[in-house]
Amino acid sequence: MAFSLFRKREDTVDYVIERTCKNCGQVFQGRFCNRCGEKVIDREDRSFSKLAESILNAFTFLEGKFWRSFKMMFASPGQLSANIRDGVQVPYMKLVGLFFVANFFYFLFPVFDTFNSSLYSQFYQQDHSHLVQSMVRDHLKSTGVDVKAFTDAYNAHTATISKLLVVVLVFIFSIPLSIVNFSKKNLYFDHLQFSFEFHAFQMLVSSVLLPSLLKWVIHFAQSWFQADWSVLLSDSFYSNLSLVIFGYFFMRAERTFYGHGWVVSLLKGVVLAYLVFFSWKVYRLVLFLATFWTM
Repeated sequence: MAFSLFRKREDTVDYVIERTCKNCGQVFQGRFCNRCGEKVIDREDRSFSKLAESILNAFTFLEGKFWRSFKMMFASPGQLSANIRDGVQVPYMKLVGLFFVANFFYFLFPVFDTFNSSLYSQFYQQDHSHLVQSMVRDHLKSTGVDVKAFTDAYNAHTATISKLLVVVLVFIFSIPLSIVNFSKKNLYFDHLQFSFEFHAFQMLVSSVLLPSLLKWVIHFAQSWFQADWSVLLSDSFYSNLSLVIFGYFFMRAERTFYGHGWVVSLLKGVVLAYLVFFSWKVYRLVLFLATFWTM
């Protein structure tokens, strides 16, 4: 049920009379067309209170489907994808929609720049850095652009591009995911749906909730014990902790979504957790090329 600050209104719809749907022309009884689902709009639906309620729901994401989907994704990884695959879709958000809601929260509360990569990182810290160095140096030599000016322009542009390109990561990861879990009973679409669920989980839990919790722990340690626990936000600690979280997610999902036993689920969970980091390497190369070619 959608969140509401307003008193529930009495249902005044006459469920006996027949209506003609203004969208598809179907004759039906009740509030919704039984062919296309179009709703009968009455005077109450055009009131200010209804508009305010809709705006509140849109900006707070307090609609029941979101919380129901998030709780299931957290408590039973893979079950949400399994339910949707098996035809139980009405109680939950569509996985693509859930992914973009998670994407919104990630860019609203950035702690780690997981899905962006500065020119410095591309230049020195990636497996493809030699390619980046060659392309950038050739570009600077041929255009005569100042290094600092190019760096500033690149970093600003890639921050924008990454927000649009992060969905590509879902498709990149779906390929090794479908190979590890190859089966005639699963379509590529099933693996892609599960990839959307995982990346929604990764954004909400590993990139928003976990870093926020670690920042609170560091602040608590400094305030109460005068201790420096900033190592909790170091790249190495965060990466190792993320690896454990991903392993948990995939191990559970291998059982609930793919139906494997515990041993196979454990082995495949570990493999997939490492493949996440491999997919990030591919994504960062794609991000560099997309940024470089569109500047």
